[in-house]
Amino acid sequence: MNIRDSQAGVQAWYADDSVLQGRTSGVAAAMALIQRLGPERGYFPEPAKSIFICSPDDREAAESRLESFSCEFRDGHRYVGGFLGTDEALHQWLEPQIQQWVRGVESLAKVARRYPQTAYAGLTLSLQQEWQYLQRVIPKCGEAFEPVEEAIRTVFLPALLQATEEECQRELSSLSVRQAGLGLPDPSLSATGCFAASEACTELLAHSLRQGLALDANMHVKHASDQRRAARKARQEADALVFTMLSAAAAPAAQRRMLRAKETGTWLTTTPNRLNGTELSADEFRDSIRMRLGLAPLDLPARCDGCGQHFSVGHAMSCKKGGLVLLRHNDVAAEWRHLCARARSPSTVSDEPLIHSSRGGNGRAAAPGAEAPPDIRGDVAVHGFWRRGATAIFDVRVTDTDAPYHRGQAPHKILAKQEREKKDKYVDACLARRRTFTPLVFLVDGLQGGEASEATKRLASRLSAKWKRTYSEVCGFVRSRLSITLVRTTSLCLRGARDPTARANHATWDSGAGLSLY
Repeated sequence: MNIRDSQAGVQAWYADDSVLQGRTSGVAAAMALIQRLGPERGYFPEPAKSIFICSPDDREAAESRLESFSCEFRDGHRYVGGFLGTDEALHQWLEPQIQQWVRGVESLAKVARRYPQTAYAGLTLSLQQEWQYLQRVIPKCGEAFEPVEEAIRTVFLPALLQATEEECQRELSSLSVRQAGLGLPDPSLSATGCFAASEACTELLAHSLRQGLALDANMHVKHASDQRRAARKARQEADALVFTMLSAAAAPAAQRRMLRAKETGTWLTTTPNRLNGTELSADEFRDSIRMRLGLAPLDLPARCDGCGQHFSVGHAMSCKKGGLVLLRHNDVAAEWRHLCARARSPSTVSDEPLIHSSRGGNGRAAAPGAEAPPDIRGDVAVHGFWRRGATAIFDVRVTDTDAPYHRGQAPHKILAKQEREKKDKYVDACLARRRTFTPLVFLVDGLQGGEASEATKRLASRLSAKWKRTYSEVCGFVRSRLSITLVRTTSLCLRGARDPTARANHATWDSGAGLSLY
């Protein structure tokens, strides 16, 4: 049907639903034309179900002109997720929505006390997306979201972090994860940017509706994609500016922590899932998120149960009593071995491969009476990882850059130095046996060295080809698994027992002969 001659103004159709915008006379003419031409084309309009939105001052004249259609007249009404109507009607419609979101934030705060990771994911991945959609379709609604912001600031964050409102550092937590924040922007401030981005993305679509022109779908998709990237870049620049101001005002130790946090937030953006192994306990999640904001973990002992010294986060990361530091290393190596076995096959992956075999580099046995070179081992060997027919040796190191002997050095320089140390020890022996060597150096908060980053990308590429999934998706999965493992091992060093008697093996059997006692 062509109702353009009815002077109804702007017309938009979605399947059998339509909206008409213009003068009352034009809308009345369009409605009459639809009633006359619709049935013979299989379309049977029901004007009584239609809603006419107009100013209260024009209500009487509109009712008189559209009396024959029995429309329902209102000052405002919901439309395609947004709202059309007067400011007063918008406020009346928006208030229940805001209160519902406030109750949702308060409910998640109750969940956060026992399940902080689940509550955080529920807010960032679900509830926050709901009100951001509304902000994209309704202009100038930021002030209405002040109760939601107050609930986040005074209820949710204190419950999530088990901290006071001042300790939650709302300005820092409102930044994106890539800017050392928690990805919880202030909804009363983000509304303007959300609507501006949405308006820019739909510019071509709106122009075609207003002018009655054909819409080039491909051009519309490209334009919307470009505008989304521009809006994302603008948000990142704004967050970067705030981060720079906060970092400049912080102490040197806090600056180092904040700079590392920009690259170590993968575990925060990971959806908790038992099948994928990405769920964290309450202590594991809360310990890491508090340290991310510079807060000490809760309920730490006063003295180390392994060596008796004063207990602190720094001491927990470096104390070798009780073997927790070794367990941290072994857990990261085990996770890498598991992922490599999925990318290749279990038969191509081996644990603690022997590199030296008491022979010289030329393959001849050592001379009689000469001391054989000491045997050295890697952590993981993967056949065909870098190239076909060659075995790749990986050796893992996890270090704490806040240790006294690392303070004052840039984290990336520490990682590069430790990679060189690993290569000096292993590369020549590996090359002599036609093997490659890759050091996997990590910081306790998840920052990767350059070699580990390249190995992660290679592993993701192989998994992507095997699972037939996009590279970006699989790369995020691999990084999240490694990041989650480091979070767990960090919490293990904080919460695990170092008392040597707790794991003492009182049975000294070297074989199973003692089973006869049973």
